[in-house]
Amino acid sequence: MPNKQGDAHQREQDALAWLVRLHGTPTAADRRRFDAWLTEPRNGAAFDRAEALWRQTEAPAHDLAREEAPALDALVAAARAPGAHDRPRWGRRFTLAAVAAVAIGGVWLERPTLLADAFADVATARGEQRRVTLADGSAVLLDADSALSLRFDAGERRLRLLRGAAFFEVVPDAAPFIVEAAEGEVRVLGTTFAVSLAGEATTVSVLSGRVEVQPAGGRRAVLGAGQQLRYRGALASAPAPADPEAAFTWREGRLVFHQATLRDVVAAIGRHRAGRILILDGALGERRVTGSFPAADTEAALASLQAILGFRRQDLTGHLVLLR
Repeated sequence: MPNKQGDAHQREQDALAWLVRLHGTPTAADRRRFDAWLTEPRNGAAFDRAEALWRQTEAPAHDLAREEAPALDALVAAARAPGAHDRPRWGRRFTLAAVAAVAIGGVWLERPTLLADAFADVATARGEQRRVTLADGSAVLLDADSALSLRFDAGERRLRLLRGAAFFEVVPDAAPFIVEAAEGEVRVLGTTFAVSLAGEATTVSVLSGRVEVQPAGGRRAVLGAGQQLRYRGALASAPAPADPEAAFTWREGRLVFHQATLRDVVAAIGRHRAGRILILDGALGERRVTGSFPAADTEAALASLQAILGFRRQDLTGHLVLLR
């Protein structure tokens, strides 16, 4: 017996693929095949939903394209670089597949960070946490949908948090331990601490020991146990007491927020579920939220937020949630 849910999912994917093709340079043969596909009434309904999705997500999609442009440019440049033809065939195939995936748009819904992950040494999927022991014996716990690059040499231990959040337990060593995040860096002075990225802002929270935080172009600050600091570009807050629940309980599977913007809350929830959540109302995204939610039950978290803030929710194609 046919799997109706599977058929419906394939129909939605076909509709999105046709939409992308028709917005490009379709041939006469493409149009004939599309007209034949459209004679099935359920296909027509799926295509109407795809067009609605296209219209409502056009601006966020452009934003994502700008975010992914550096990673995409780097991959294409690597494929064109001298000697690229001598590289393993899978490398060239990966570059072409990445370009095609972004063009089709399915990756935008399910794997929006695919290109950025090409430069990560460790990455976690949505809903996954992973503990990694580094070469020096230090440990990192990566939160869901997070990515980290590593560069260790004889004189320095340097890591870069590409997205998400990470908790570090650093083994003392003569070589400096430095974590880059956004446009700043955190230099360890012997500690356990967390770094999290939310949009353009970075939050550093210290559980024990001390760290030195240097925003790009900003003033250096030293944080001790129980303190945190948030920076965006060269601007940084003063060191302040850290809320231990909000800063560290994600390690136990709870998402705790105190006067956080809905935009940041939704971004954190989105790291624990498939598909994407978009806020279409800028003012709604800036509303403040205080609460505690289970990371494993994102539907309950969204329902609680809807009850508190009264926003409207619309689900499209089973992969995209719109809030307004």
